[in-house]
Amino acid sequence: MTQAELAATDFTKGFISLLETGHTRVSLRAAEIIARRLGVSAAELIGDADSDLELALLRGEQQLSAGRALESITLVEPVAAAASGTLRARALRARGRALVEIGRPREGLTDLQEAGRLFEIGMESESHVRTLYDRALAYAHLNEPGNALTYALECDAAMRAGGLVDRTLELQLRSLLATAFARAGDLASADLQAERALQLAEDVVDREALASLYSTISLSRQRQNDLDGAVAYARKSLGLYEELGRERSIGQTWQNLAAMYIDRSEYPRAIQALERAEHIATEGKIPSLEARTITTRAELAAAQKRWPEALRLGRMGAEHPGASSYTRSRGLFVQARALAARKASPAQLRAVFDEAIAALRDEPGRIRAEAHEAYGEILATRADWRAAYEQARQALDLSRPELRRRGR
Repeated sequence: MTQAELAATDFTKGFISLLETGHTRVSLRAAEIIARRLGVSAAELIGDADSDLELALLRGEQQLSAGRALESITLVEPVAAAASGTLRARALRARGRALVEIGRPREGLTDLQEAGRLFEIGMESESHVRTLYDRALAYAHLNEPGNALTYALECDAAMRAGGLVDRTLELQLRSLLATAFARAGDLASADLQAERALQLAEDVVDREALASLYSTISLSRQRQNDLDGAVAYARKSLGLYEELGRERSIGQTWQNLAAMYIDRSEYPRAIQALERAEHIATEGKIPSLEARTITTRAELAAAQKRWPEALRLGRMGAEHPGASSYTRSRGLFVQARALAARKASPAQLRAVFDEAIAALRDEPGRIRAEAHEAYGEILATRADWRAAYEQARQALDLSRPELRRRGR
């Protein structure tokens, strides 16, 4: 049987080649498809799985790969409680990943940290590297780009130092690095990582990683003011997430599209996108997405100069219990714009801006610089030149590391 015959329409020939040489891993579902074509059982193909605990763990990992995180947790929790050593580490890693998937990344990090420690004790270097990636992803879900970038770079270094060759993991890692760099405002590094990821995607069939990559490229294009490109890649990402049934990611992508449509002054489309995101946030009980859609509603009202509504929604978004620090700052900035438009006193305006900037204290310098720039622009419209100059100076100080990277 040739590689092409074994791959059929489910895989690429390149994926089968990587699998044969040990340069990528196989999910249980993929193993079952391949085993059926080879005329053997999945258990024979992947090794001895006589242990009831290991079988339960395999099924839990399969549920997780299929996007059924809650079912995965149900299967792996007894394993985490009863097993020891490497098997317990695998169960903790699976539960940690599942918790991240259902919107509880802080809890997931606890499991992932313990899993990483157990893998280190057991000298399971490959699994330890994979757990570093999981931790980076968890921090990305927490909107902590600094920590996400730190663990992603540590994972990259560990892969190279340990000689681990796994094209699927590398595709996922490059996509995550592109996201982290774009989030930090380093668009040159983000584009470089995205380009490498697109090259890997030619041989590795991982629709989830590809969807994440398209989402990252969309963010990068948005920051470069290429709104047409941003929308095109967001829609590519949305199509893949819909095929995979990833409701949380679908909702987030609709929310991102709404923000892009606002930037393009396409308000009816922005409203439609927001309605879809809001429906998913409500049905799925996703507090973080609820907070973001409220804040985006506030930004829509501000774009249309409906200042009382913008002020009210901005406050709601900032005070929502599910709001991340970044979402909270966005809500506060909308409030500040509304207050400025309604001729609020300098003291009122300063209080809101100071709170918004404080909410960004853990964000990358480029993000904080944009906040100071926005504050300076409003102060300039009020002819408060001294204060506007001070905000511009702070923005420049925060931007200098990036300017040095770009050779300016």
